[in-house]
Amino acid sequence: MFRKIVWLTNILAAAGLALSLLAAYVSPGKIWWLALFGLAFEILFVLNIIYVIYWIIGRNKRVFLSMLMILLSIGRITSIVQLNFSSDKEVNLTKNGYIKVMSFNVRLFNLYNWFHNKETRKNIFEFLKKENPDIICFQEFYSSDKKNTSFNNEDTLITYLQTPFSQIDYTFTLRKTDHWGIATFSKFPIVGKDAIHFQAKGANTVIISDIKVGEDTIRLFNTHLQSIRFAWSDYKFIENLNKEDIEQDELKGGLNILRRLKRAFLKRAKQVETLRDSMNASPYPVILCGDFNDTPSSYTYATLSSNMKDAFRESGRGSGKTYAGPFPSFRIDYIFHDKKIQSTAFKTFNEKLSDHYPISCFMKIMDK
Repeated sequence: MFRKIVWLTNILAAAGLALSLLAAYVSPGKIWWLALFGLAFEILFVLNIIYVIYWIIGRNKRVFLSMLMILLSIGRITSIVQLNFSSDKEVNLTKNGYIKVMSFNVRLFNLYNWFHNKETRKNIFEFLKKENPDIICFQEFYSSDKKNTSFNNEDTLITYLQTPFSQIDYTFTLRKTDHWGIATFSKFPIVGKDAIHFQAKGANTVIISDIKVGEDTIRLFNTHLQSIRFAWSDYKFIENLNKEDIEQDELKGGLNILRRLKRAFLKRAKQVETLRDSMNASPYPVILCGDFNDTPSSYTYATLSSNMKDAFRESGRGSGKTYAGPFPSFRIDYIFHDKKIQSTAFKTFNEKLSDHYPISCFMKIMDK
């Protein structure tokens, strides 16, 4: 009887893993709940490994169901974890014509002092100065024009990074002096600028920069896609789930989270299709950087990585997780690039400066 129950739960776990793989290829606009299985991919993968171990110990042929699903999932695992032992030195890469590209959701440079550390903003700038990227894409960018303010981040960055070229799209302005948006800074000339606004108002957008690097031009897309937008009450609900001494309406809390997830899945699906079409129309080799707010098991990832290379998969090492907030950690920040571009020395920085970890890699347009 016990083995029958184990076999039944094994079938459910294998079916769940199959649905998580399918989620990458079906738009949430058609079947939104499939995206939930995509979010659960890592858990489902580990569950199937446990079943394989169980059946191997019992020398039972039922092992082949989960073993098959694990083999089908190997390609997905390489977008989450990489075993790469190459050690390209930055000095040598720079000498050989590579440029350093970075992407970083800076969470408004700790404007509201989430870390309860007034040195966080300064630490961000010191980190950027040390890493010295040639091109950097910021999401959740903030700058103020107020006199005697310490948050004129636009001018500070130009000074720290020596990046005279920039494209900044402020999607929200308050009091005519405080600006929120997205920004790209470059040591190379930006010879063309464009933007895609997914909605009339809001932070989710794409800025498009044509950047002249030597004799070549690249088209850089910097994006911040639809977030789940959890409220403070949602975070507290998740945090208190395992605390028996705290009473809460689990049905109501669960439904609130489910509604927010569904809304984000649907909006993001439309955004990525618009972004993909714009990338496909580019006359120049494309680099895509940004906070996708979605995992490698998602429709977002599959759509945007089509015909592109994932810099993490090319040269990353270890876990690719980039989200450092209170929700379970996922890889949601990416650098993709055209197949005409070579990337190496991908790095995820374990710097607690935001609720996202910064990422970078070195890139070079391959000889024609």
